[in-house]
Amino acid sequence: MRTAMRVTAFAALMLIIAVHHFFAAEEAHGAHDESGHYHLNSVGLFLGGTYEDTHHGSESGFAIGFSYERRLSALLGVGGFYEYVGGDFDKWSIGVPLFVHPYHAWRLQLAPGLEHREGEDEFLFRIGVAYDFMISKQWAIAPEVNVDFVDGEEAFVFGLTLGFGF
Repeated sequence: MRTAMRVTAFAALMLIIAVHHFFAAEEAHGAHDESGHYHLNSVGLFLGGTYEDTHHGSESGFAIGFSYERRLSALLGVGGFYEYVGGDFDKWSIGVPLFVHPYHAWRLQLAPGLEHREGEDEFLFRIGVAYDFMISKQWAIAPEVNVDFVDGEEAFVFGLTLGFGF
């Protein structure tokens, strides 16, 4: 439980620092033409892995997921994700993230959700960070790292998201 508290505190601190930096940069330099551009909608295909170190030993598995984001402003977006993890897990997760875009291509997420595993549903809370590398005007590839908190344990989810904005 201490690890969960530390990770949550660290994520909150990084969010506070990032949001402050975003507003300070806007006041000092004004809005740039390119910095104001973003797609109102984006969908993504996530491919990666999940790792969890439990009191029973470690577990790992291949993860595949789909995500959607609707931008409310240059700073905030809301959406949803669905993810399946095989291997040692055989579980699926769904969530409703709040996305924060503090600076340029950085994307933070905070998401309450649900994890379904072995016939049981558990509350899930996900925090994550990603950086969108634009490969064209509509396509992006983003390395992504998330931590899922479920029933007092943490699972680390990492991989790449191929995103399409429209």
